[in-house]
Amino acid sequence: MKASVCLVFAVVCWIAAQAEESPKILTLSKVMNELNKINHGMGNSKSLNSPTINDLKDCCVASALECFRSQVLNLSVADAKLKRSQRIISHELRKSVIVKSVSSCKPEEIQTAQCKSCDSYNKVDSRMFVQNFQTLLQKIYASQA
Repeated sequence: MKASVCLVFAVVCWIAAQAEESPKILTLSKVMNELNKINHGMGNSKSLNSPTINDLKDCCVASALECFRSQVLNLSVADAKLKRSQRIISHELRKSVIVKSVSSCKPEEIQTAQCKSCDSYNKVDSRMFVQNFQTLLQKIYASQA
């Protein structure tokens, strides 16, 4: 009897710990999972504008994320499940919990940083685009955890 009570208590504690995860961490995890699905099932290579972490200033993370979000629907996928993944990513990255938490910079700092427009980034193939997107998401995830 005592062992079963301990087991139930452990399960309840685990569920409570999972509920403690912040909504932004859960959203970022969902986006990374969907992007991983796309990466494994992606077809033809298409050129897309892609920020890279090397040329990205700290106050420009939000604009880079918006650049990725705006272009994720342009990735070449044929499978309906992967198209759904694209829509999920686009939708999740619009959520205010993500948009507001990505940058801790003040508006004047963002102005001073002179972030590039999406069109000004170099074009890369789809695989490199996804890789750069994953790297940015990992950077954001690490800063939130």
